[in-house]
Order: sequence, then structure tokens, then C-alpha cells
Amino acid sequence: MIEDQARGHWGSRAEFVLSCVGYSVGLGNVWRFPFLAYENGGGAFLVPYIILLILVGKPMYFMEAALGQFGQVGPMQIWSELLPAGIGIGMAMVTISLIVSIYYNVIMAYCLFYLFNSMRAVLPWTECDPAWANARCYVRADNSSARSPLLHACHPTPFRKCPPALEPQTSEEQYWERRVLQIRDSGFGEFGDIGQLNMELGFYLLLSWIIVLICLSKGIKSSGKVVYFSATFPYLILVILLIMGVIQTGAGDGLYFLFVPDWEKIQNFSVWRAAAGQVFFSLGISWGGIIMFGSYNKFDARVHVDAHIVSVVDFLTSLLASIVVFSTLGHSAHILGVPVETVAKGGQGLAFVAYPEALSQLPAPQFWSIIFFSMLFLLGLDSQFALVETATCAIFDAFPRLRDNKTCITSLVCAACFLLGLPCLSECGQYVLDLMDTYGAGMSVIIIAMCELIAIMWVYGVRNYCRDIKAMLGFSPSWYFKICWTVISPLALITVFVAGCVTWTRPSYGAVQYPEWAHIIGWLLFSLSVVQIPVWLLIMSLASVMEVGCGSWPTLRPTQSWTERRQQGDVSNSTFICKSSKGITEMSFQSFNPPAMEMKPKDCVLGGPNDSQFLSNSVSTGGGDSAIDIPHSSMLNSFASVRRAQSQVSLQSRSQTQDSNTYFNV
Repeated sequence: MIEDQARGHWGSRAEFVLSCVGYSVGLGNVWRFPFLAYENGGGAFLVPYIILLILVGKPMYFMEAALGQFGQVGPMQIWSELLPAGIGIGMAMVTISLIVSIYYNVIMAYCLFYLFNSMRAVLPWTECDPAWANARCYVRADNSSARSPLLHACHPTPFRKCPPALEPQTSEEQYWERRVLQIRDSGFGEFGDIGQLNMELGFYLLLSWIIVLICLSKGIKSSGKVVYFSATFPYLILVILLIMGVIQTGAGDGLYFLFVPDWEKIQNFSVWRAAAGQVFFSLGISWGGIIMFGSYNKFDARVHVDAHIVSVVDFLTSLLASIVVFSTLGHSAHILGVPVETVAKGGQGLAFVAYPEALSQLPAPQFWSIIFFSMLFLLGLDSQFALVETATCAIFDAFPRLRDNKTCITSLVCAACFLLGLPCLSECGQYVLDLMDTYGAGMSVIIIAMCELIAIMWVYGVRNYCRDIKAMLGFSPSWYFKICWTVISPLALITVFVAGCVTWTRPSYGAVQYPEWAHIIGWLLFSLSVVQIPVWLLIMSLASVMEVGCGSWPTLRPTQSWTERRQQGDVSNSTFICKSSKGITEMSFQSFNPPAMEMKPKDCVLGGPNDSQFLSNSVSTGGGDSAIDIPHSSMLNSFASVRRAQSQVSLQSRSQTQDSNTYFNV
């Protein structure tokens, strides 16, 4: 197979692994996984999560990474070769990555907002500043009776809630809503009325996109180097926060809520549905990023090992982040004298409300706040690389001539995403972001994953796909992957999807209900990605009928270039390594260990008919798992037989002309 130098490859295997780790390990591992574990019974949530990770997450991760590596193109272009009728799946992947990248960078802008405001003498969220606070604000760490006059009228407990107008709010919560978001409590207004833009957040959003653009200006050549720092530094911070957290008084209370299971909840299907959603959200399956990263691998890279490493690291990171979060929240609950369940809040509240409050209880809170929000930003940065690169990769694969203008094209994509993200900075920005996340990404990814599995494993065929992997890696996947790909994973996804449809309720932001026009826009976002699958299936089918008639369906078969790539891989895994830089006289049998050989068919050129005849007499390319097949049993009995074969080669080579340009080197 001819290597596409213009497209680029990873500089090393470590760059690929770190990039995948950075893509999979993101903000969701810090605030989403810990909250879901707490909400769904602690250890009882870990059981279905591990089961679904093994039966769905890990097999699909390997499938997508290997698919990209075999095709050497991005998630959209690869379907035009593998299964032209499924090109809509690739279009949906690119679309959903763009939608997520728009609002994902808004969350990163929140991180920058908190990061820069942590560099103050007094953390601004630890006091009720009259510039943004109202009469409902109080400082929970303050023991004075004059914290808020509303506390005397109504004191909320886990069993009793206050009316919205009388419910007190902590300084951290009011800082998040009234200072950072400047949110409109009444929700959306008339059609298109989203309120004024928050220009301060706009600056941080612009800064975040500039950082992304700088890191992606040269494609994977630049982002592959950045991940050495951005993917490893958060682990150093997590370990430091882990040590600081577990030694605090009351940390055990938080860990108790995390690890002690509520076994009654494991029988509730909502726990399994939440675990399935977290597997997709965390690993990034069916978003196109994994296929894109795999496409920059060398054709014979050990992607099966790397996929296993990434899936394990992702799970361990979620556990590490959960221990960090809940040990610190347990300490905060102990200091404040409140139950842990009243401190931990899900979603963004855990990162931007409860955790800043917990950090303020640590020694030198400014330092730890800077460290924590730097970690959050770097975790999001790696994931943002993959989301944007998925879109630019699709553009460059469709229009290869544009690769010479990578910086310009990437700048245009980043500028467009920045402008499309501005509505998320308005007074109703949180509502816009919630709609984009719920309709544009959350509902779509399960459908895309189901269509992807059915198209590859049932239409293209699991046997054909296993032949592709064998041609690339030299072995066929085990029964575990085959069963998961064809039966278990599709059934699990269909079950989760049907259950989600049965229990579907219109999304809302707490007590704020969205108007009808907002839900219509949400369904349009949903259609923007998912509807492309049947639309392109119909378009490609009609084009096939118009071209060759109804007797043949080429759109349901791989292209010739795809099958040729498999055949070239078969040759590389069943013959000697051939290089054209030396003559045939330099051929030698250095070792006899066929399964461990590295094959590169692109350099194999036979020097003449005599070479071909000798090769056919001494070595035959078998169709089994062995890399080579020597028919003479005497050559397999001892090392002396191998040496005799080497002597035969030397005698044959002396009769060749001096300008022979081919040699065989085992």
C-alpha cells in the first residue's frame, strides 16, 4: 500500500495513544461520571458501567480505530470506499462533532473565566458582592446569624424545599448564575429573544478558540506534540488533589457515598441507561474522532493494543476523578455541617458551584483553584482537538488540494464555530447550550452507533471486516469481538434507545420550561445529523439504479480500492519483507520466526523470471495464519536446513546480473 505522505501520520505511537486518551478523558470524567455514580447508587453504578464498557465500549472503540487505520481516511470519506450507501453515517458523525465543538468550547470558556478570577486576593465566589448578589445570597461557611435575612424565613433541608422567591442561594451558586452566566431567570422570551451577549465571556471564548487554532494550525503535526503536555499534566494535578483530598477530615464520608452500593438501584433500568450514556460520552464512540485518529496511524500499527490501553485508562481516570471529587466534597460537607447529598450537584454545577466551594475550604485556596481549573481546561482542550480535527479531516479528505492551506482552512472552521457559539453567551445562553447538548448530541449518538454497527457488521459483513483486520494486523479478531459486534452491542444499543423513547420527557432547565419554538429548533438540530443517514442512503441508491440498473447494487459493496488494500495487506502478511534498496546478492535468512515479521509489500519487486521461479520453488504464500509456508519438510526440521536454503539463495544470486535491484530479507 502506498503511504500518503501529504496526509500525514503520527510522529510516534505515543502521540496516537496520548491523543486518544486526551479525546476520551475529558470534562465528563471529572463532573459527569462522579455525579452519575453518586445518583445511581455508587458502586451499583460501577457494575453496569463495567459490563457495558466490556460488551459495547471496548469492542466499538477497537472497531472504529481499526476501521480508520485500514482506510487511512477520515470518518466521512471512509464510507465512500467501505460502503457508499452508508456515507450518511459519516456525514452524521462530522455534523455531530461540529455541533458539540461549538458548545464544548463555551464550557472551556467558563474554565478560563474561573481560572483568571482565581488570581485574586479573595476568591470572588466566597463572598456576596453587592455588584451581582441579591438578598437571597449567603455564605455557607459563615456562621454569623446575619448571613441572609431569608434564612430566618425559610431554611431548606433535603425533606423541605422553599418557594423560589424565598429560597436562599449560596454565594458560589449566585456567582455562577448571576456573575458568570448573567442568566435570565424567566427563560426564553418571544421567538429569537435570547437577551444580551455577555462580552466578558465572549473574550474568554475567543481566547479559547485562539488556543485551539494555534494547536491545530499544522494538523496532527502540531496537536500530536501538544498532547505530550495537555494529556499528561491533568494526571499530575489529579494525583496532587487526590492526596490533598483524602487526608482531609470528612473525606471518608464522600468516599462512602461513592463506593458503597445501593443494590436496589441496580435493578432499575435507568441506572443501566445512565451507564450506557456515560460509556459513549466518555469514550467518544460514534462521534468520528476515533476513526479520524486511527486514520493517521501507520497501516500495520498495533491498534488493538492501543485501543485496549485507552479504554482502560479512561475508566481508571473516571475512578481517580471520582475519588478526588467526592473526598473533597466529603470534607466540605463536614466543615459546613450538611449532608454530602446537599453539596454534590450534577452536570456543570459540580464543577462550577460545588467544587469551587470545596476548594475554598483548602489551605491556599487561590493556588488550588488555579490548579483545578487549569486541569479542567486542559482536559477539554484535548477533546476539542479531536472534535475540530474530525471536521477538518473530512474537508481535506474530500478536497486533498486544500491540505496545502491547512492553517487557512482550520482558521475558517474555528472562526465559524466561534460565531455559532455566541448565542451560548447570551442571557439565555445556558438554555441554548442545554438544547444543543440534549437534541444535537445526546439523542443522536445512539442512533448513529446503531446504524454504524448494522452497516459494518451486517451489510458489509463481519467476515469481510475480520479479513480486513487480518490483512492489516496479521490475525483475525477473537470470538469475543465477533459476538459483541454482531449481537450483543446492537441489542444493547437498541434496548437503551427504546427505553429512552419510552421514558422520554421534554428537556427543561430546572424549573424553567422551554417554549415550543425552542423545542422545534432542538428537533432541527437533531435532524441535522441523524436525517442525513436515510437521505444519503436514498440518494446513493437512486444514483446506483440510474447508473447500472436494479440488477446490481454497488453502493452496498466496497469499492475496488478497498478490496485491493485488503489483498495488498494479505501479501504483506504472507511473504518475505522486500526492499528495493539492495541487490539480490545481499539476501539472507537472519531468523525464522514468521509470525513476528513486519511486512511492507510496497517495496517488493521481483527482479526477473529466475527470481520468481526460485521463490515459487522454495517459498509459497499460504492462506493460513502463518506468515510463510515452506513446503519442504526438511527446511522446517532444523536450523541447518535454513542454512542450506541460504546457500541455495547465494548460488542463485551469483548468476544474476550486477544491476539487479531486488533483495529478500527475513
